[in-house]
Amino acid sequence: MDMLLTKSLNIGMIEFGILIIFLGILLMTIGLGSRRKLLLRKLDKIQEHIDQIQEQINLLNTGYGAIDKNLTMSKEDLNSLNATIRSIQKDIGQKNDENISEQKINKAIDLAKLGLGVNEIVEKTGLSEEQIETLMKFHTPKS
Repeated sequence: MDMLLTKSLNIGMIEFGILIIFLGILLMTIGLGSRRKLLLRKLDKIQEHIDQIQEQINLLNTGYGAIDKNLTMSKEDLNSLNATIRSIQKDIGQKNDENISEQKINKAIDLAKLGLGVNEIVEKTGLSEEQIETLMKFHTPKS
């Protein structure tokens, strides 16, 4: 009987060992399952943050696109203004040249009326001899 009790106890110990191993595996499975759920929740939060960041990046891209468009339009406006300024400067230069030429002609007429010779008028006005001779024909009294 002693042997039977020992055998029964040995089988009980083996069964108990298997039961402990089974419970350990069960606890590990439950632990891994809860750990998996926790990791999935963390991954979901990370995904939410990524989505928010992506949304902000899209907003920034839209804003930069508008800024780029405005800069391009401003550059075109500046180019147009520069062309207008150059045109106005050219017109002013032409008017200046016309005024200078007119002043020279008036000076030459006045000098011719005072009786100065062609060479003297050429020196004082910078006009050509032909121009002065023509002016003298029309603006000096005929003798």
